[in-house]
Amino acid sequence: MRRPSLSIFVPAHNEAKNVEGAMQDVIVAAGGCCPDYEVLLVDDGSTDGTGEVADTLARANPRVRVVHNPTKRGLAAGYRTALDLATKEYFAFIPGDREINVASIRSIFEAIGSADLVVPYHANQRARAWHRRVLTRVSTGLINLLFRKGLRYYQGPTVYPTALARTLPSETRGFFFLAEMLLSALDRGCTYVEVGLLHQERAFGKSKAVTLSNMATALRAVFGTWWTLRVRRAQVPVAQRRPNTSSDRGA
Repeated sequence: MRRPSLSIFVPAHNEAKNVEGAMQDVIVAAGGCCPDYEVLLVDDGSTDGTGEVADTLARANPRVRVVHNPTKRGLAAGYRTALDLATKEYFAFIPGDREINVASIRSIFEAIGSADLVVPYHANQRARAWHRRVLTRVSTGLINLLFRKGLRYYQGPTVYPTALARTLPSETRGFFFLAEMLLSALDRGCTYVEVGLLHQERAFGKSKAVTLSNMATALRAVFGTWWTLRVRRAQVPVAQRRPNTSSDRGA
């Protein structure tokens, strides 16, 4: 069976002590199941030497390309930058903090092609900090209620066909853009396979994902996406949602 080609986005902001290990994990996992791959490492305005580590990694491996943002632009902007540069068939996202076990990364990559989307979720929730577990449970429950879905996680590193990912909206500036993209893809009828991943605490530093500002942005984005996909669409007449065809008009 033909193995798909893969572009892998690795974001890093002040991850000088973590990014080399994260990159090693990505390269080992990709090399074992997706021989035709590239890694797009985005140094997001780091001030701790992450950029220098990234350049060293790129010099050692021609599959690695580095983008240096002079100032911090955020995960969503980095994602879009890497997506614009991607040259492969599928697009994946693995954080540069090394919080995903290498075996889990390989499981995610091995599932590519079994459905339109590969949707990872945390299989060992107890390995995460309690406040992150609570936030995940609340946000996932809210999304499933509002959108009548049953997924186990929406904020994970979903793998998309690159061409599809480029058409998905990501208006949210905060971390919730990942769920916004996934919900939009599901709304289009994309199939998916869920893959459990093993979380491991980072060796150095603290997670930057959970802040009061990010939580407020996420709540606004959840309801904004719900309004767009559920309420506004319901107000569009059925005749305008579906193009006329000969079968609609009859013989």
